[in-house]
Amino acid sequence: MDDLFQVRTLTKAVNAIPAPNRRIYNRLFAGKDNPQKSDRMAFDVISGSEGILKTISVIEPATVDDKTDRKTITLKAPRLSNKRFIHVAELNSIRGMGQMSVETMKRRIAIELKDMRNKHDRTLEFWAVGALKGMIYDSDLSTVLVDYNVDGSFHPVLTGSLLWTDPTSNPITNLRAWKRQIEDSCGATVLEWVAFLGSQVMDALLEHSGVLAYLITDKGSEIAENGRITKLAEVELIECNHGFKDESDVLHRFIDPDSFLLVGVCDDLVEVLVAPVVDDDAPFGVGNVSEKNRPQLFFSKSWKENDPSGRWIKCESRPLPVLRRPGGVIFATTV
Repeated sequence: MDDLFQVRTLTKAVNAIPAPNRRIYNRLFAGKDNPQKSDRMAFDVISGSEGILKTISVIEPATVDDKTDRKTITLKAPRLSNKRFIHVAELNSIRGMGQMSVETMKRRIAIELKDMRNKHDRTLEFWAVGALKGMIYDSDLSTVLVDYNVDGSFHPVLTGSLLWTDPTSNPITNLRAWKRQIEDSCGATVLEWVAFLGSQVMDALLEHSGVLAYLITDKGSEIAENGRITKLAEVELIECNHGFKDESDVLHRFIDPDSFLLVGVCDDLVEVLVAPVVDDDAPFGVGNVSEKNRPQLFFSKSWKENDPSGRWIKCESRPLPVLRRPGGVIFATTV
């Protein structure tokens, strides 16, 4: 039974839990972890270089390049940590089941850890979307954790006849213009295009006669089957209706219903800085990080409480989703 509460067991278990509610994080940030050796984070925001090289003879020295235009942001790693107490009285019936208690305890731990991890995952999704928008907020929705100082031209707000709810508007023209803006600004080759959009935006596209006329020849049956448009002007469209509730129990969508988040996926677009946790029991905690002992995304442990009798379970993480190339994203209000 005691083995269930070992740090290595709980940490392995909490890192293995699937995260289906991290749709945007999983699409762009997953697998881009960059473990840090301390909780002081520093990362470069890159604009890149746009020039080409001239030819030189074999006896000439190499040309001197201008350095990549970078802005370094430094901050202390944010900390996410929650814990839950399992009272012995709650486990009284389990303890009386003899050998069955181990499997029952495993299920109880799995239920609690999964629910605790879900809060971390929703926070990661919120921060990932915030990074793509250019500003990451804390849970109060007002305290700024990271500000990328993104130029206002990357946050267009359509009005009047330009709104996609207007039958005379031209969403495809907007998409093509925004794609060119990203290609001119991100400083890297765009490998693919993906957009995350709210429900009202998808409704507007489905009702737009110009868009439907463009798609009807080869996408009509797909729209009828799926009730949505999955690709437009080379851009993969993903409707996002998931969200979170604030302390007042008010639901907030990660992508607002009237918003369109266009991403030019390229090298070095994003990464996730992972700082070591502040815990003496963590084998990869602060002061105990090496090349062989690198921080994991999530850490978990458990300890006994004598009065009232029971056991605590804790889950902690210190990640930060980072937008390395702000010029690769446009966040538009389109309806």
